[in-house]
Amino acid sequence: MSDNKPVLLIDQDDVLAEYILGVTTAFNKKYHTQFSIEDCMSWDLCSVFGENIDTVMHEPEVFRNLIPAKNALQVFERLFHSGLFEMYIVTAANPRSVEAKYEWIAQYLPFFPQNRIIVCTHKFMIKGDYLLDDGMHNIYDFHKTGGTPIVFERPHNAHLIHDFVKVKDWLSFEKFIINACYKEKSSEYFSFEIEEAI
Repeated sequence: MSDNKPVLLIDQDDVLAEYILGVTTAFNKKYHTQFSIEDCMSWDLCSVFGENIDTVMHEPEVFRNLIPAKNALQVFERLFHSGLFEMYIVTAANPRSVEAKYEWIAQYLPFFPQNRIIVCTHKFMIKGDYLLDDGMHNIYDFHKTGGTPIVFERPHNAHLIHDFVKVKDWLSFEKFIINACYKEKSSEYFSFEIEEAI
């Protein structure tokens, strides 16, 4: 950490990138099925697609072709260039998909330093103030370490009852994190954002 800035840990799959959509599309194409992302009500994809999902879910091409989540790139870049936060992308990955995940970040977030990308299954081991993630196991574990987890809403966690902060999208996250960390600067931050958009 530097300059006492809040440290944000940002998940990649299903937060920055539309992973479930990508997996569903690839699975349907390969097996001629008609699954939708709304069918993915469980973190355990095998319970949704069956064991054949293992032939799709770690494929590098799936990760290379993921589309960015709505407003993710714009908000991430605004937060990064604001200078108000120390930001890291923290993502779990099968060894086969690591290179593809780095390539995705380089393509869509070319300004983001690669030394701020952390590939880690046990995210609670990473020191940070806030974790934005869709996996409830990561949320609970990070909370136990004293950090503040933020649930990024997806079909597999939307129905779960908990007391954690939950955001529906990137614009909601931006509003929350600015007000939580820099309430006195929020008017200035968002007025600048509007000016930039004009």
